[in-house]
Amino acid sequence: MTGHLGKMESCSGSSSEDESSGGSKAKGKKDPGKPVQSLKLSPELSALVVYCQSVHFHGFDHASKKPPSEMSSFSENDALKHIKDSGKRFVRHNSKYLSRIYPSGQRLQSSNYDPQEMWNGGCQMVALNFQTPGEQMDLNQGRFLANGRSGYILKPSFLRCSDSEFNPENTGGGPGHVPTVLNIRVISAQQLPKLNTDKPNSIVDPQVWVEIHGVGIDNTRDKTQRIDNNGFNPHWDCTLTFHVQVPELALVRFVVEDHDHTAKNDFVGQFTLPFTSLRTGYRHVHLLKADGSSLSPATLFIHVTVSRGGVPIRSVSKRMV
Repeated sequence: MTGHLGKMESCSGSSSEDESSGGSKAKGKKDPGKPVQSLKLSPELSALVVYCQSVHFHGFDHASKKPPSEMSSFSENDALKHIKDSGKRFVRHNSKYLSRIYPSGQRLQSSNYDPQEMWNGGCQMVALNFQTPGEQMDLNQGRFLANGRSGYILKPSFLRCSDSEFNPENTGGGPGHVPTVLNIRVISAQQLPKLNTDKPNSIVDPQVWVEIHGVGIDNTRDKTQRIDNNGFNPHWDCTLTFHVQVPELALVRFVVEDHDHTAKNDFVGQFTLPFTSLRTGYRHVHLLKADGSSLSPATLFIHVTVSRGGVPIRSVSKRMV
């Protein structure tokens, strides 16, 4: 799977030396008063252009006869239909061919769809509206924390096999299903910011949600109790337990909210990471703002334990087999 590439860099067009190297002059004179146009290209993206050819998708049987250099683009609705109706075939298709998913044209406000569903089906390039912050962008940022935030991560083995039996809609076990118990003890938080700066005496009433995003049977969330009027060092000491069936596809998201009795809770901060990037023991979770930037020095203090078959796992960073 691939994330976004680096910043767009400006590359000038051909130089006069390139033009003269062939011994021929330009056909027309350049207007000295006209600015020279430059192309904004990502070198990394340009390097991949020669390897892939974009083609229309005419069905799995038709695509299976084509070379792996051909790739297809799917709207979010088409991709979801393939995942729901032909999950196993779509996974097998994506083990050989690249699939790019793009938002529906009906998203006039540039909202985003859930990228997790596309990753569950093995889709490699899941395009989002990066200008719109929210849960979907949090998941995208968390997914690509691995591999040094390079934007490229290796799919699990059950998504790379051409004869894979994995079906993201299957709830009865199979490839990738490694029942795992995750216990997260939310102990405390430190230096949560005030949200209503217009009222000097306003103090947050923090509450923590822990969410699991993965295949359908793993999607769940649970919360701590709220702590009234304490954003400096609220203390919960609350243990939340989750049963995860396909841990290699799961993301863990921590969300801190300011509890409101009369309206929707206000967002304070969040942090999302792959399940396989969790480290057991006592940890500090450094929270991020809604736009993905640091909320330093705000943190959560937690304790993590992971077990499989009743046996504690000391490290979940390795591939689960």
